[in-house]
Amino acid sequence: MLYIFAGFPKSRLHAGGLQYCIETVEELGELEHDPAVQYRKEGVFAAGTDEELYPMEVVMSSTLERDGITWDWFTKGWEFGNGVVVHGTHASPLYKTVVSGTELDLNEFIAINGTSKISDLEFERIHIKNRGWLEYEDRWLPGTCPQEKHVVKITWIVTTHKLPDFAYARIRSLIEDGATPKQEELYACSDEPGRYLSTLRKLEGSYAVPQHS
Repeated sequence: MLYIFAGFPKSRLHAGGLQYCIETVEELGELEHDPAVQYRKEGVFAAGTDEELYPMEVVMSSTLERDGITWDWFTKGWEFGNGVVVHGTHASPLYKTVVSGTELDLNEFIAINGTSKISDLEFERIHIKNRGWLEYEDRWLPGTCPQEKHVVKITWIVTTHKLPDFAYARIRSLIEDGATPKQEELYACSDEPGRYLSTLRKLEGSYAVPQHS
């Protein structure tokens, strides 16, 4: 089973910590670790081959759809792998300053129209919808794709069996709501800091925030 949640884990558990929580501490389920099994958008395959082992079963958090991300957001051939994955996608739209009413920058406008008085011209900033951006934008529910530089954060887990409702709800709360892990002392390893929890790092001119990997 593939379960997909919105955002990085707000509980500060990184991928290894979430795995430790699910399998060992809270015993919520068993994750798929078999390296011979690979979850892809098109189904579950024998790793490195096109041999389909069985169809994909997937549950997506309702929070994702609220944010405009459905199953169609993931492109053909997308690989989910195994275990726990914390994923971040960066997107930066391209903008261009053009002479108002055209799609020409100042140099292009002068090359076509000859000498012009700058005081007679108005300028505007437009979003360049190149092919790559249009393909990316099309992955979102209509009208939900951010039009500025942004990061999409997603966490997914692959389990060997379907989770009971209480286990799914607990994992969702750990990832999306920032619920506190039970037996917190088990995640604090003085001899190996950051083994299970994302470390807090001081950002210049800002406050301490969890950094995930």
